[in-house]
Amino acid sequence: MYAVIRSSGSPTTFRTRSAGQLRVLRRGAIAAIVGDGPAPRPTASTLQRYDRTLRELAARVPAILPARFGTAVSEDELLFILSSRRESLARALSTVRGRVQMTVRVMTRGGATPHRDIEHLTGGASSGRDYLIGKARAAAAARTVPGFDPIRKAVTRWIRDERVDQRLGVASVYHLIPRSSAEAYRRGVRDAAEAAGVRLVVTGPWPPYAFGAD
Repeated sequence: MYAVIRSSGSPTTFRTRSAGQLRVLRRGAIAAIVGDGPAPRPTASTLQRYDRTLRELAARVPAILPARFGTAVSEDELLFILSSRRESLARALSTVRGRVQMTVRVMTRGGATPHRDIEHLTGGASSGRDYLIGKARAAAAARTVPGFDPIRKAVTRWIRDERVDQRLGVASVYHLIPRSSAEAYRRGVRDAAEAAGVRLVVTGPWPPYAFGAD
């Protein structure tokens, strides 16, 4: 499985340079782009080919939710997933429509990252309310990237959604922005980072990998 798209207006097949001919499997208003054969091995070449394929597909449809690399399911199982998750997938497709992902890698000071353990943040939840408060604190901590607030503020006008992943002293911030705003976003990030003295690397535009269909 490569991606989820809307059924309306989509062809029955896609011919791609990287993956050859792919089929469109429909279930109502939602469809999946699939290829036949076993799941690919996670090598550098297959990952690069997967990315090239997703880029080709993303350029040809208004909204796409990339599947996780190596996702392999039976046709019956996939049709069930498309049917049972049609409302959430439709909402996600509306969110990514006309948008791309920009990725910002930030070198966090001293390699420190926020603590994500909910029990640690709550001191041991004794009630449902405490547990929910702990989850809210954990979510806020997960988004906390040292020194990143001025950069986020500089480009917030374009951000439709955000995901943050932190590990080994590097914070990866994924922003969903309009396709037409990629260059303006890139300049905004770089200018704000230079002014704030923050070390980072910004890449994109990419298909919305961090906002895709798990």
